[in-house]
Amino acid sequence: MTTIAHISDLHFGCEAPMVREGLLEALHQVNPDLVVISGDVTQQAKHREFQAAHAFLAALPYPHLIVPGNHDLAENNLPERLLFPWKKWRHYISRELEPVKQDEDYVAIGINTARRVSLHPDWSRGSISRLQVARIQRQLRTTPETSLRLLTAHHPFWLPPLFAHRELVKRSQPALQAFQSQVDIILSGHVHLAYAQVTQGVIVSHAGTTLSNRLLLHHTNSFNVIRGDRERLSLELMEWGNQRFRLSSQQVFRRRDDGWHQQH
Repeated sequence: MTTIAHISDLHFGCEAPMVREGLLEALHQVNPDLVVISGDVTQQAKHREFQAAHAFLAALPYPHLIVPGNHDLAENNLPERLLFPWKKWRHYISRELEPVKQDEDYVAIGINTARRVSLHPDWSRGSISRLQVARIQRQLRTTPETSLRLLTAHHPFWLPPLFAHRELVKRSQPALQAFQSQVDIILSGHVHLAYAQVTQGVIVSHAGTTLSNRLLLHHTNSFNVIRGDRERLSLELMEWGNQRFRLSSQQVFRRRDDGWHQQH
């Protein structure tokens, strides 16, 4: 059985130090095979924020896969954003923007959906390109049939109706159609809301903001734990309360011939 811890939207620069320490303690209890971090590591892509994120990653005693989010691009420095968008990311976080982690039980593939410039007036919106979809398909063709297949992006591939105004990642529907029967679960963040939904036979699982004080009303810091294999997956929501992370709820999914289904 594979155990994945999914954290997101850390927003170093407005993080809560007590929650940071509580997360490290909770991860010690989970003992994950892999920690997935789905973007927005910083708040304003400043050097000191990237330095804090670097220190956090150095304190993780587990393998991790990390992709950038829209907040990891400079918002107020246009020359940096246009000419050297990922210079700080590559210096402090990783040389890779779309990493791949693989062992005998799983393959985890990172997708960079953040864009330095967009035709949309809101540059925080994300996009997945046809070239990215083709790259993922090539990777999966060489993946053993029994290996759990996870994709990680910052931007959402499904949203609850109340959050539809946040908009899905551009080209989400063609991407989901291409991933049918090939991908088991897509992990993402961006909206600071934890939820999971099956769409087109693929589980779409979002994490809330794990460390920051940028919380939605009536929501707290959280992260997800995914346990299982290609036949059965459980998704555990871990929420912050009483100075520690605790199990709040659990969803169970099973895979059939036509894809994944939630078990009620």
